[in-house]
Amino acid sequence: MKLEFTLTFSDYKSALRLYRRQTLRRRLAFIFWGIAVPILAVIGLAAFVFLNLFHITRYAAILFGIESGLLTFTILNPIARYYRMRKCFKQLFPPTHTDRTSTLEINDQHLLSAIPGVSEGKFFWNAIVDFAQDERITLIYVAKARFLFVPTTAMTPDQRVELGNLISRHVAKRLPC
Repeated sequence: MKLEFTLTFSDYKSALRLYRRQTLRRRLAFIFWGIAVPILAVIGLAAFVFLNLFHITRYAAILFGIESGLLTFTILNPIARYYRMRKCFKQLFPPTHTDRTSTLEINDQHLLSAIPGVSEGKFFWNAIVDFAQDERITLIYVAKARFLFVPTTAMTPDQRVELGNLISRHVAKRLPC
């Protein structure tokens, strides 16, 4: 089976979302840094306003330092995360390469991933560590934290079944969704 597809930034974001959902540790880290810290910043801001209203300046000064750090982190973290994602996606292709078409050839012996004019990788089935798939993206793990990603929409239903059969035969007992 040979797949030819164009990689987009939204595909890359979907791949990172699916990667993040794979383990409890990654989910909890995202919840802590993305949700719990901003909630703590809001609670700290309310406590700071309360302490200032009742002229408890001794604790307000201490809380101000902690709160300024939390608020700065809360504001800058999403901006930095988006910037890092854009930067990593742009590094997939050199600046002179405008065509973002990629190919993935899958057969019974190996997987051949290629971005014409940029890179090519050949992975035998015994090197494939894991597999994950949802309605938007398919991840084929070549290491614990490295994966090939293919938009699921680039595959026909027959190709999805064929990929599922190859995965079930060669990788693990975990079948695609």
